[in-house]
Parts: sequence; C-alpha cells; structure tokens
Amino acid sequence: MRRNSYISSLTENQVLSYILRSISEGKNEDEIAERFDGDKELVKTWVDTLKQVQFIVTNCFDELVVTPDAKNYLEKYGDSIIAGYIPTPSI
Repeated sequence: MRRNSYISSLTENQVLSYILRSISEGKNEDEIAERFDGDKELVKTWVDTLKQVQFIVTNCFDELVVTPDAKNYLEKYGDSIIAGYIPTPSI
C-alpha cells in the first residue's frame, strides 16, 4: 500500500493532536484509521498510549472519550501543533 505523503510527513505531536481531536469529535478507531491510510495498528498504538497517560478513557458505552487533561492540552496546544508549530513552554 502506498502511504499518503501528507500522513507520512506528520510529526508525532501532530498525530497525537489529530487523534485526540478526532476522539473529542466522537470518531472511533476505524474512522480515525481511514485518515491514516487504513493503518489500524498505528491508531491502536496511539490509543493505547493515550489511555496509559490518561488522556482518553473508555466509557460505559465502550466509546473513547477524552479526559479533562486532554481537553486542556488541545485547547492550549492542539491548533498550533496540528498547524505545524510546536510552541515552546513559557518559564
């Protein structure tokens, strides 16, 4: 399978932000994987990682849901990271 050049050029932070944003919009793993050329393994790996850091959880309806910490992250950095600019934290 030929990989989409847009997808293969994304940074890890951009992938993380895209997946978080997609989950916050109610998309499931299969819908997100479509955007990543059907790479379900990539999406599953990120979902598992985001669960470990408690940025997403599975609710009682077996749906993925972003946590308040993840919402704060998206509000603070999401648009900048997706656009390709990674802000430097202020000290």
